[in-house]
Amino acid sequence: MHRAREVREWLAGESGSPTTMLMLGIKDLKQINDRLGRGAGDKVIRRVAERLRAFAAQQLSPICFMAKLSGREFMLVVKGNHPGEHTELAAQTLLDMVSADLGDASMSLHVNARVAIALSQPGESRQQLADRASQALAEAYERKGKRFAIADNAVVLGGPDRTQLDAATRLALAQGQIAIMLQPQFEVASGNLVGAEALARMFHPELGEVSAGDLFASADRCDLREELSYHIQQEAIAIASQWPEAFGHLRLAVNLGAEEMTDNYGARLLQLLGSAGFDANRLTLELTEESLVRDLQLAAGQLELLRSNGVRIAVDDFGTGYSSLAYLKALPLDYLKIDKGMTPDIVGGGKDRIILRAIIAMAKALGLLIIAEGVEKPEELEMLKAEGCDYFQGFLRAPPLTPEAFKALALQLV
Repeated sequence: MHRAREVREWLAGESGSPTTMLMLGIKDLKQINDRLGRGAGDKVIRRVAERLRAFAAQQLSPICFMAKLSGREFMLVVKGNHPGEHTELAAQTLLDMVSADLGDASMSLHVNARVAIALSQPGESRQQLADRASQALAEAYERKGKRFAIADNAVVLGGPDRTQLDAATRLALAQGQIAIMLQPQFEVASGNLVGAEALARMFHPELGEVSAGDLFASADRCDLREELSYHIQQEAIAIASQWPEAFGHLRLAVNLGAEEMTDNYGARLLQLLGSAGFDANRLTLELTEESLVRDLQLAAGQLELLRSNGVRIAVDDFGTGYSSLAYLKALPLDYLKIDKGMTPDIVGGGKDRIILRAIIAMAKALGLLIIAEGVEKPEELEMLKAEGCDYFQGFLRAPPLTPEAFKALALQLV
Protein backbone atom coordinates (compact mmCIF):
# COMPACT_ATOMS: atom_id res chain seq x y z
CA MET A 1 0.00 0.00 0.00
CA HIS A 2 1.41 3.38 -1.03
CA ARG A 3 2.43 6.11 1.40
CA ALA A 4 2.43 9.93 1.49
CA ARG A 5 5.26 10.65 -1.00
CA GLU A 6 3.87 8.19 -3.53
CA VAL A 7 0.39 9.67 -3.09
CA ARG A 8 1.71 13.15 -3.96
CA GLU A 9 3.47 11.76 -7.02
CA TRP A 10 0.38 9.90 -8.19
CA LEU A 11 -1.89 12.93 -7.71
CA ALA A 12 0.50 15.03 -9.77
CA GLY A 13 0.32 12.57 -12.67
CA GLU A 14 -1.84 12.77 -15.77
CA SER A 15 -5.48 11.77 -15.58
CA GLY A 16 -6.28 8.96 -17.96
CA SER A 17 -9.34 6.82 -18.55
CA PRO A 18 -12.43 7.09 -16.31
CA THR A 19 -11.83 6.06 -12.70
CA THR A 20 -13.66 5.81 -9.39
CA MET A 21 -12.03 7.08 -6.20
CA LEU A 22 -13.10 5.85 -2.78
CA MET A 23 -11.91 7.46 0.44
CA LEU A 24 -12.50 5.61 3.67
CA GLY A 25 -12.06 7.17 7.11
CA ILE A 26 -12.07 5.51 10.54
CA LYS A 27 -14.09 8.05 12.49
CA ASP A 28 -13.20 6.74 15.95
CA LEU A 29 -9.54 5.80 15.50
CA LYS A 30 -8.38 8.34 18.09
CA GLN A 31 -10.88 6.99 20.59
CA ILE A 32 -9.58 3.46 19.98
CA ASN A 33 -5.99 4.62 20.47
CA ASP A 34 -6.85 6.46 23.68
CA ARG A 35 -8.87 3.66 25.24
CA LEU A 36 -7.14 0.54 23.96
CA GLY A 37 -3.65 1.74 23.08
CA ARG A 38 -1.77 2.42 19.86
CA GLY A 39 -1.34 -1.30 19.30
CA ALA A 40 -5.08 -1.70 18.89
CA GLY A 41 -5.16 1.29 16.56
CA ASP A 42 -2.37 -0.15 14.42
CA LYS A 43 -4.25 -3.46 14.26
CA VAL A 44 -7.35 -1.61 13.05
CA ILE A 45 -5.36 0.13 10.32
CA ARG A 46 -3.85 -3.14 9.09
CA ARG A 47 -7.15 -5.00 9.05
CA VAL A 48 -9.05 -2.16 7.40
CA ALA A 49 -6.40 -2.19 4.66
CA GLU A 50 -6.92 -5.93 4.25
CA ARG A 51 -10.70 -5.49 3.98
CA LEU A 52 -10.23 -2.68 1.47
CA ARG A 53 -8.08 -4.91 -0.74
CA ALA A 54 -10.60 -7.72 -0.48
CA PHE A 55 -13.44 -5.34 -1.34
CA ALA A 56 -11.63 -4.11 -4.45
CA ALA A 57 -10.84 -7.64 -5.57
CA GLN A 58 -14.41 -8.89 -5.07
CA GLN A 59 -16.56 -5.93 -5.99
CA LEU A 60 -14.80 -3.56 -8.34
CA SER A 61 -12.68 -3.22 -11.46
CA PRO A 62 -8.87 -3.54 -11.40
CA ILE A 63 -7.08 -1.33 -8.89
CA CYS A 64 -5.26 1.71 -10.28
CA PHE A 65 -3.93 2.99 -6.97
CA MET A 66 -4.33 2.23 -3.27
CA ALA A 67 -2.81 4.19 -0.39
CA LYS A 68 -2.87 4.83 3.33
CA LEU A 69 -3.27 8.59 3.76
CA SER A 70 -2.25 10.62 6.80
CA GLY A 71 -4.09 9.95 10.01
CA ARG A 72 -7.05 7.63 9.73
CA GLU A 73 -7.90 7.64 6.03
CA PHE A 74 -7.39 5.38 2.99
CA MET A 75 -7.64 5.99 -0.76
CA LEU A 76 -8.66 3.43 -3.37
CA VAL A 77 -8.80 4.20 -7.10
CA VAL A 78 -10.19 1.66 -9.58
CA LYS A 79 -10.74 1.67 -13.34
CA GLY A 80 -14.09 2.79 -14.74
CA ASN A 81 -16.97 4.53 -13.08
CA HIS A 82 -20.58 3.51 -12.73
CA PRO A 83 -23.01 6.22 -11.55
CA GLY A 84 -26.33 5.49 -9.92
CA GLU A 85 -27.36 2.70 -7.58
CA HIS A 86 -24.16 0.74 -8.24
CA THR A 87 -22.13 3.48 -6.53
CA GLU A 88 -24.27 3.54 -3.39
CA LEU A 89 -24.31 -0.25 -3.25
CA ALA A 90 -20.51 -0.29 -3.42
CA ALA A 91 -20.25 2.22 -0.58
CA GLN A 92 -22.62 0.22 1.64
CA THR A 93 -20.83 -3.05 0.82
CA LEU A 94 -17.48 -1.57 1.82
CA LEU A 95 -18.93 -0.21 5.05
CA ASP A 96 -20.38 -3.62 5.88
CA MET A 97 -17.02 -5.30 5.30
CA VAL A 98 -15.10 -2.79 7.41
CA SER A 99 -17.71 -2.71 10.18
CA ALA A 100 -17.45 -6.45 10.80
CA ASP A 101 -15.37 -7.53 13.80
CA LEU A 102 -11.72 -6.54 13.25
CA GLY A 103 -10.50 -8.12 16.49
CA ASP A 104 -9.27 -11.59 17.28
CA ALA A 105 -9.97 -14.40 19.74
CA SER A 106 -8.88 -12.21 22.66
CA MET A 107 -11.01 -9.14 21.90
CA SER A 108 -13.79 -7.97 19.61
CA LEU A 109 -13.05 -4.72 17.82
CA HIS A 110 -15.49 -2.69 15.75
CA VAL A 111 -14.93 0.65 14.06
CA ASN A 112 -17.14 3.53 13.03
CA ALA A 113 -16.20 4.11 9.39
CA ARG A 114 -17.23 6.63 6.73
CA VAL A 115 -16.88 6.34 2.96
CA ALA A 116 -16.86 8.85 0.10
CA ILE A 117 -17.03 7.98 -3.58
CA ALA A 118 -16.11 10.29 -6.46
CA LEU A 119 -16.45 9.45 -10.16
CA SER A 120 -13.87 11.12 -12.39
CA GLN A 121 -15.10 13.81 -14.79
CA PRO A 122 -13.79 14.66 -18.29
CA GLY A 123 -10.92 17.11 -18.11
CA GLU A 124 -10.52 16.72 -14.36
CA SER A 125 -7.09 16.25 -12.81
CA ARG A 126 -6.34 13.57 -10.26
CA GLN A 127 -5.92 16.26 -7.61
CA GLN A 128 -9.34 17.70 -8.38
CA LEU A 129 -10.86 14.23 -8.14
CA ALA A 130 -9.18 13.78 -4.75
CA ASP A 131 -10.43 17.19 -3.60
CA ARG A 132 -14.02 16.24 -4.44
CA ALA A 133 -13.65 12.91 -2.65
CA SER A 134 -12.16 14.68 0.38
CA GLN A 135 -15.04 17.14 0.53
CA ALA A 136 -17.53 14.28 0.36
CA LEU A 137 -15.73 12.44 3.15
CA ALA A 138 -15.92 15.56 5.31
CA GLU A 139 -19.68 15.55 4.74
CA ALA A 140 -19.88 11.86 5.59
CA TYR A 141 -18.05 12.43 8.88
CA GLU A 142 -20.74 14.90 9.93
CA ARG A 143 -23.69 12.70 9.01
CA LYS A 144 -25.48 11.01 11.89
CA GLY A 145 -27.32 8.30 9.97
CA LYS A 146 -26.17 7.60 6.42
CA ARG A 147 -22.46 6.77 6.64
CA PHE A 148 -21.38 7.50 3.08
CA ALA A 149 -21.45 10.42 0.68
CA ILE A 150 -21.29 10.58 -3.11
CA ALA A 151 -19.16 13.49 -4.32
CA ASP A 152 -20.77 16.26 -6.29
CA ASN A 153 -19.94 15.94 -9.99
CA ALA A 154 -18.89 19.56 -10.34
CA VAL A 155 -15.15 19.83 -10.84
CA VAL A 156 -13.50 21.64 -7.95
CA LEU A 157 -11.52 24.56 -9.30
CA GLY A 158 -9.29 26.43 -6.88
CA GLY A 159 -10.65 24.54 -3.89
CA PRO A 160 -8.66 24.52 -0.64
CA ASP A 161 -5.78 22.11 -0.63
CA ARG A 162 -6.06 19.59 2.21
CA THR A 163 -2.43 20.10 3.15
CA GLN A 164 -2.93 23.86 3.35
CA LEU A 165 -6.14 23.50 5.34
CA ASP A 166 -4.59 21.03 7.77
CA ALA A 167 -1.58 23.30 8.29
CA ALA A 168 -3.92 26.24 8.87
CA THR A 169 -5.96 24.22 11.38
CA ARG A 170 -2.85 23.19 13.33
CA LEU A 171 -1.60 26.78 13.44
CA ALA A 172 -4.97 28.29 14.37
CA LEU A 173 -5.43 25.78 17.17
CA ALA A 174 -1.88 26.28 18.47
CA GLN A 175 -2.36 30.05 18.47
CA GLY A 176 -5.92 30.00 19.81
CA GLN A 177 -7.36 31.54 16.64
CA ILE A 178 -10.45 29.37 16.22
CA ALA A 179 -13.40 31.75 16.24
CA ILE A 180 -16.50 31.18 18.36
CA MET A 181 -19.90 32.08 16.94
CA LEU A 182 -23.07 32.11 19.02
CA GLN A 183 -26.37 30.85 17.59
CA PRO A 184 -29.18 32.56 19.56
CA GLN A 185 -31.93 30.37 20.99
CA PHE A 186 -35.47 31.56 21.72
CA GLU A 187 -38.54 30.39 23.58
CA VAL A 188 -41.29 29.40 21.16
CA ALA A 189 -44.24 30.62 23.22
CA SER A 190 -42.91 34.09 24.10
CA GLY A 191 -40.14 34.70 21.57
CA ASN A 192 -37.79 35.60 24.42
CA LEU A 193 -34.06 35.05 24.08
CA VAL A 194 -33.02 32.16 26.34
CA GLY A 195 -29.40 31.48 25.40
CA ALA A 196 -27.00 30.51 22.64
CA GLU A 197 -25.26 27.50 21.13
CA ALA A 198 -21.50 27.85 20.62
CA LEU A 199 -20.28 27.07 17.09
CA ALA A 200 -16.76 27.04 15.64
CA ARG A 201 -15.41 28.85 12.57
CA MET A 202 -11.97 29.52 11.17
CA PHE A 203 -11.32 32.65 9.12
CA HIS A 204 -8.25 32.31 6.90
CA PRO A 205 -6.79 35.01 4.61
CA GLU A 206 -6.52 32.58 1.67
CA LEU A 207 -9.05 29.85 2.44
CA GLY A 208 -11.76 32.24 3.59
CA GLU A 209 -14.35 31.08 6.10
CA VAL A 210 -13.92 27.42 7.06
CA SER A 211 -17.07 25.75 8.37
CA ALA A 212 -17.23 23.65 11.52
CA GLY A 213 -17.62 20.50 9.40
CA ASP A 214 -14.46 21.15 7.37
CA LEU A 215 -12.63 22.29 10.50
CA PHE A 216 -13.40 19.10 12.41
CA ALA A 217 -12.61 16.95 9.37
CA SER A 218 -9.21 18.65 9.21
CA ALA A 219 -8.70 18.18 12.95
CA ASP A 220 -9.53 14.50 12.52
CA ARG A 221 -6.83 14.11 9.86
CA CYS A 222 -4.36 15.87 12.17
CA ASP A 223 -5.41 13.76 15.18
CA LEU A 224 -6.49 16.95 16.95
CA ARG A 225 -10.24 16.49 17.30
CA GLU A 226 -10.25 16.23 21.09
CA GLU A 227 -8.01 19.28 21.40
CA LEU A 228 -10.23 21.28 19.03
CA SER A 229 -13.39 20.34 20.89
CA TYR A 230 -11.87 21.26 24.25
CA HIS A 231 -10.60 24.58 22.86
CA ILE A 232 -14.08 25.47 21.59
CA GLN A 233 -15.68 24.62 24.91
CA GLN A 234 -13.00 26.53 26.82
CA GLU A 235 -13.36 29.64 24.65
CA ALA A 236 -17.16 29.57 24.67
CA ILE A 237 -17.33 29.22 28.44
CA ALA A 238 -14.80 32.04 28.86
CA ILE A 239 -16.95 34.28 26.64
CA ALA A 240 -20.15 33.45 28.51
CA SER A 241 -18.47 34.00 31.87
CA GLN A 242 -17.99 37.66 30.83
CA TRP A 243 -21.63 38.26 30.00
CA PRO A 244 -23.08 41.16 32.01
CA GLU A 245 -25.24 40.53 35.06
CA ALA A 246 -28.37 41.27 33.01
CA PHE A 247 -27.65 38.06 31.05
CA GLY A 248 -27.81 35.94 34.20
CA HIS A 249 -30.81 33.97 32.88
CA LEU A 250 -29.20 33.10 29.53
CA ARG A 251 -27.84 29.62 28.94
CA LEU A 252 -24.82 28.47 26.96
CA ALA A 253 -24.86 25.22 24.95
CA VAL A 254 -21.66 23.45 23.86
CA ASN A 255 -21.32 20.36 21.66
CA LEU A 256 -19.68 17.01 22.29
CA GLY A 257 -19.05 14.29 19.71
CA ALA A 258 -18.45 10.59 20.16
CA GLU A 259 -14.67 10.88 19.96
CA GLU A 260 -14.48 13.27 22.95
CA MET A 261 -16.53 11.17 25.39
CA THR A 262 -13.74 9.80 27.61
CA ASP A 263 -13.81 8.45 31.15
CA ASN A 264 -12.52 11.75 32.59
CA TYR A 265 -14.56 14.11 30.44
CA GLY A 266 -17.06 15.07 33.15
CA ALA A 267 -14.42 15.98 35.73
CA ARG A 268 -12.50 17.98 33.14
CA LEU A 269 -15.55 19.98 32.08
CA LEU A 270 -16.52 20.74 35.70
CA GLN A 271 -12.97 21.91 36.38
CA LEU A 272 -13.17 24.15 33.31
CA LEU A 273 -16.44 25.67 34.54
CA GLY A 274 -14.99 26.27 37.99
CA SER A 275 -11.87 27.96 36.62
CA ALA A 276 -13.95 30.27 34.41
CA GLY A 277 -16.45 31.06 37.15
CA PHE A 278 -19.41 30.07 34.97
CA ASP A 279 -22.36 28.49 36.79
CA ALA A 280 -22.76 24.85 35.77
CA ASN A 281 -26.53 25.31 36.08
CA ARG A 282 -26.40 27.59 33.02
CA LEU A 283 -24.58 25.12 30.77
CA THR A 284 -26.16 22.63 28.36
CA LEU A 285 -24.07 19.84 26.86
CA GLU A 286 -25.35 18.78 23.45
CA LEU A 287 -24.44 15.24 22.38
CA THR A 288 -25.09 13.53 19.09
CA GLU A 289 -27.07 10.30 19.27
CA GLU A 290 -23.94 8.57 18.03
CA SER A 291 -22.04 9.78 21.12
CA LEU A 292 -24.48 7.93 23.32
CA VAL A 293 -24.65 4.62 21.52
CA ARG A 294 -20.91 4.20 20.99
CA ASP A 295 -20.44 3.42 24.70
CA LEU A 296 -23.70 3.65 26.60
CA GLN A 297 -22.21 2.73 29.97
CA LEU A 298 -19.44 5.32 29.68
CA ALA A 299 -21.90 8.00 28.53
CA ALA A 300 -24.30 7.24 31.40
CA GLY A 301 -21.58 7.59 34.02
CA GLN A 302 -20.22 10.87 32.66
CA LEU A 303 -23.68 12.37 32.18
CA GLU A 304 -24.74 11.41 35.71
CA LEU A 305 -21.69 13.20 37.11
CA LEU A 306 -22.34 16.34 35.08
CA ARG A 307 -26.07 16.43 35.71
CA SER A 308 -25.63 15.97 39.46
CA ASN A 309 -23.52 19.13 39.35
CA GLY A 310 -26.16 21.14 37.48
CA VAL A 311 -25.21 20.71 33.81
CA ARG A 312 -28.18 19.96 31.58
CA ILE A 313 -27.96 17.39 28.81
CA ALA A 314 -29.43 17.53 25.31
CA VAL A 315 -29.54 14.94 22.54
CA ASP A 316 -28.56 16.83 19.40
CA ASP A 317 -29.70 16.24 15.80
CA PHE A 318 -32.42 13.83 16.87
CA GLY A 319 -34.07 12.05 13.97
CA THR A 320 -31.01 11.49 11.82
CA GLY A 321 -29.12 8.89 13.82
CA TYR A 322 -29.81 5.70 15.67
CA SER A 323 -32.86 7.04 17.56
CA SER A 324 -32.77 4.38 20.26
CA LEU A 325 -35.76 4.76 22.56
CA ALA A 326 -33.94 2.67 25.15
CA TYR A 327 -31.17 5.18 25.82
CA LEU A 328 -33.55 8.14 25.70
CA LYS A 329 -35.34 6.53 28.59
CA ALA A 330 -32.28 5.27 30.46
CA LEU A 331 -29.93 8.25 30.36
CA PRO A 332 -30.21 11.48 32.40
CA LEU A 333 -31.44 13.87 29.70
CA ASP A 334 -33.17 17.26 29.75
CA TYR A 335 -33.59 18.30 26.12
CA LEU A 336 -34.15 16.74 22.74
CA LYS A 337 -33.04 18.80 19.71
CA ILE A 338 -34.87 18.12 16.48
CA ASP A 339 -32.46 18.07 13.55
CA LYS A 340 -32.70 21.05 11.22
CA GLY A 341 -33.38 18.71 8.32
CA MET A 342 -36.65 17.67 9.95
CA THR A 343 -37.96 21.12 10.85
CA PRO A 344 -39.45 21.87 7.39
CA ASP A 345 -41.46 18.64 7.76
CA ILE A 346 -43.60 20.32 10.41
CA VAL A 347 -45.47 22.22 7.68
CA GLY A 348 -45.71 19.18 5.45
CA GLY A 349 -48.55 16.77 5.25
CA GLY A 350 -49.07 13.10 5.77
CA LYS A 351 -46.28 11.03 7.26
CA ASP A 352 -43.75 13.87 7.66
CA ARG A 353 -45.77 15.80 10.17
CA ILE A 354 -47.08 12.66 11.86
CA ILE A 355 -43.52 11.47 12.53
CA LEU A 356 -42.38 14.83 13.87
CA ARG A 357 -45.50 15.10 16.03
CA ALA A 358 -44.80 11.62 17.41
CA ILE A 359 -41.21 12.59 18.29
CA ILE A 360 -42.42 15.65 20.19
CA ALA A 361 -45.10 13.65 22.00
CA MET A 362 -42.59 10.95 22.96
CA ALA A 363 -40.14 13.51 24.32
CA LYS A 364 -42.90 15.20 26.34
CA ALA A 365 -43.91 11.84 27.79
CA LEU A 366 -40.30 11.31 28.89
CA GLY A 367 -40.21 14.75 30.52
CA LEU A 368 -37.86 16.26 27.94
CA LEU A 369 -37.98 19.80 26.58
CA ILE A 370 -37.89 20.24 22.79
CA ILE A 371 -35.50 22.48 20.82
CA ALA A 372 -36.02 22.84 17.06
CA GLU A 373 -33.05 23.71 14.84
CA GLY A 374 -33.03 25.40 11.45
CA VAL A 375 -36.27 27.37 11.76
CA GLU A 376 -36.35 29.70 8.75
CA LYS A 377 -40.01 30.44 8.00
CA PRO A 378 -42.83 31.96 10.09
CA GLU A 379 -45.14 29.06 9.24
CA GLU A 380 -42.58 26.61 10.65
CA LEU A 381 -42.53 28.48 13.93
CA GLU A 382 -46.33 28.61 14.09
CA MET A 383 -46.58 24.89 13.56
CA LEU A 384 -43.89 24.21 16.17
CA LYS A 385 -45.86 26.33 18.61
CA ALA A 386 -49.03 24.40 17.82
CA GLU A 387 -47.23 21.09 18.39
CA GLY A 388 -45.85 22.14 21.77
CA CYS A 389 -42.18 22.75 20.92
CA ASP A 390 -40.40 24.67 23.70
CA TYR A 391 -37.41 26.40 22.08
CA PHE A 392 -36.04 27.14 18.61
CA GLN A 393 -33.05 28.52 16.76
CA GLY A 394 -32.55 29.48 13.14
CA PHE A 395 -32.29 32.24 10.58
CA LEU A 396 -35.91 33.28 11.14
CA ARG A 397 -34.75 35.23 14.20
CA ALA A 398 -30.95 35.30 13.97
CA PRO A 399 -28.00 33.61 12.23
CA PRO A 400 -24.86 32.62 14.15
CA LEU A 401 -23.35 35.83 15.54
CA THR A 402 -19.97 36.95 16.75
CA PRO A 403 -19.82 37.25 20.55
CA GLU A 404 -19.96 41.05 20.20
CA ALA A 405 -23.00 40.93 17.92
CA PHE A 406 -24.73 38.46 20.23
CA LYS A 407 -24.12 40.74 23.19
CA ALA A 408 -25.60 43.68 21.28
CA LEU A 409 -28.68 41.65 20.35
CA ALA A 410 -29.13 40.38 23.89
CA LEU A 411 -28.89 43.90 25.34
CA GLN A 412 -31.80 44.90 23.10
CA LEU A 413 -33.93 41.96 24.18
CA VAL A 414 -33.30 41.52 27.92
